[in-house]
Amino acid sequence: MNDSGLWPHQERVFDLLLGERRNVILQAPTGSGKTRAALYPFLTALDFDTEYHQRFPHKCLYSVPMRVLARQFYEEYSQTVRRYGLKYALGISPAIQTGERAGSPELSANLIFATIDQTLSSFLLAPYSLPLRRANLNAAAVMGSYLVFDEFHLYAPDSTLPTALHMLQMLRGIAPFVLMTATFSRDMLNGLAQVLDAEVVPGSDEEQE
Repeated sequence: MNDSGLWPHQERVFDLLLGERRNVILQAPTGSGKTRAALYPFLTALDFDTEYHQRFPHKCLYSVPMRVLARQFYEEYSQTVRRYGLKYALGISPAIQTGERAGSPELSANLIFATIDQTLSSFLLAPYSLPLRRANLNAAAVMGSYLVFDEFHLYAPDSTLPTALHMLQMLRGIAPFVLMTATFSRDMLNGLAQVLDAEVVPGSDEEQE
């Protein structure tokens, strides 16, 4: 752990996203700080006093496979972010966007915890949360966001997973993203990295160990 309180894999994600402007595929087990790895760069860039403020999105769309996870992240945000040491981040009011709770139907909040179906339907101009005549609002919000896809190994292999990956191919160079998983094989992750022009973290078996 370094002076900022980040573990090596978290620091590497930070450097890739904000320093090198690279997209990331993070493989780490449950309890290893994936959420902090994904949110710390975003919350840091929101600070007006940082060099990253003008070059990183001010909106984060954090997608998960299940409503219970979106609700968990939303409810634990304030408690979790206190451990980050970023005082201004405490002023961020997150929203939850699921089929049962529409806290940001136009995806207008700075930080949104959403189910993957809400994210994909918004990008595909068929948002579940808005009438079709206003669909362009959500599509634009997705394109202008920092995109986090957590537990993506749990996405449906015949629908949400391939759709999400195709969306990221289309948004290369437009929206920075992090894909996070605990289980996919190293070969599969390296293959995804080539297709999506992203970098796998940890980068070797030694770093993973």
